[in-house]
Amino acid sequence: MALITLTTDFGLQDPDLGYLKSQILQAVPQARLIDISHTGMPFDPEEAIYILKNALFDFPLKTIHLIGLDSETYKEQTAILVDNGKHYFLGNDTGIIPAVLAGQNFKVYRLPLVQNDIFLQTHIKTVQKLTANVQPEDFALITENYKEIKLSKPLLRYDEKTRKVALITVKVIYNDNYGNAVFNITKEEFEKARNGRSFSIRLHHYEIKNIQNNYHPLPKEGVITSAGTMFARFNHFGYLEIYIYKSNRQTGGANTLLGLQKNQIVNIVFD
Repeated sequence: MALITLTTDFGLQDPDLGYLKSQILQAVPQARLIDISHTGMPFDPEEAIYILKNALFDFPLKTIHLIGLDSETYKEQTAILVDNGKHYFLGNDTGIIPAVLAGQNFKVYRLPLVQNDIFLQTHIKTVQKLTANVQPEDFALITENYKEIKLSKPLLRYDEKTRKVALITVKVIYNDNYGNAVFNITKEEFEKARNGRSFSIRLHHYEIKNIQNNYHPLPKEGVITSAGTMFARFNHFGYLEIYIYKSNRQTGGANTLLGLQKNQIVNIVFD
């Protein structure tokens, strides 16, 4: 059975996603379709990379990942197929897939440009060929000329005397379903800069001086953790996250209550 994951910016309201699934199943009736995400911000590569990088790699070997983000093909943005030896990644030459696979070995194949290509038909035909065990070399040309995206990195400022990191400026790269704010720094990067020192995450007139191990922090003796309290943690993908305890869409999350929307800047200061 062919296993195909779907990541698009089609949303859940419009008929596009249902139509895409119907076209795939007509071409590959035995396919098993797995939804990854369809409600991310359209034309936002950084958010797309965060979703894909943390969702795709544990699927079984030879899973086909169809990435319908900025999915229209034209002369300057043709369809590509990327093979990292474990999975196939099928999308457009937008720079997203190479960024998702950064640090890995992979081959990029450029698919023939079809004039007036209608609704991912080139991609669907490619899925059909791959599930029939046709090798990429038989229908596409390998290329080393493809787009690459350079993601934003935390900005480090050093103390002139000690030459240690004094401050890190990070930004929100993603707001999840709970309104939590995810930043462009990992635990490994944070701990390397921290070097055992105390710190303060500063946003507006608030400060966070501790990192929690999970979403339900251990209460201090005699103190009950109340809904609406602000915390920071490293999420299960390893990224710094600021969240409001037991937040929801009605009460608001870190994105609305703290103003931590996409691209918002926060400083981490080290003692």
